[in-house]
Amino acid sequence: MPKDGNITREKILDTSMSLAITQGHVATPIDELISEVGITKGTFFYHFPSKKHLATAMIEKFSSSKIDVLNDYCAKASKLSTDPLQQLLIFVGLIQEQHAELEKDELGCLYASYCYENQLVDPDIEEMVSTTMLKWKDKFSDKIKEIMAVYPPATEIEPDDVAGMFLSTLEGAYIMARITPQIDAVEVYLEQYKTYLKVLFKQV
Repeated sequence: MPKDGNITREKILDTSMSLAITQGHVATPIDELISEVGITKGTFFYHFPSKKHLATAMIEKFSSSKIDVLNDYCAKASKLSTDPLQQLLIFVGLIQEQHAELEKDELGCLYASYCYENQLVDPDIEEMVSTTMLKWKDKFSDKIKEIMAVYPPATEIEPDDVAGMFLSTLEGAYIMARITPQIDAVEVYLEQYKTYLKVLFKQV
């Protein structure tokens, strides 16, 4: 393998992930991908024997980055406050800041792209996506339980549902940011989620 083999592989992954988010994995021909990366078809197939292998590698990379963000932002929020509600509000705020720095063509979720392309959702990919999403949901749900112990909610709730609402809001905001002029949909809708948390736990 050439000395820069890992760099080439990562460049293929990064480029293909960007194309998959903007136009879909199925809709992106290998010829377009190798042209964007600036490699030969032989180099591509050296790293990825098939487009399916590429899809699996992209989901693995994306899942790893999602878990890294989850752990990193949770750690930052914990350092900034000992109050569980403030920690969750800070976490959501960090997500807002992250997305505010993105260009419109960078907004999106690779998971959503794959789920829309049903032929790509095989058991292996589905399990990776599900595992990562559940880790996010479980982390949020645990934090909601911590908050409830300190601030009784204004109405009866299920922690898992409030956690799932965050993920649904975020994924829906990705779509709105891409198909409407509201490029700041992620920041705006997550701000509404933060307001909901404050009302729910009587902080406004």
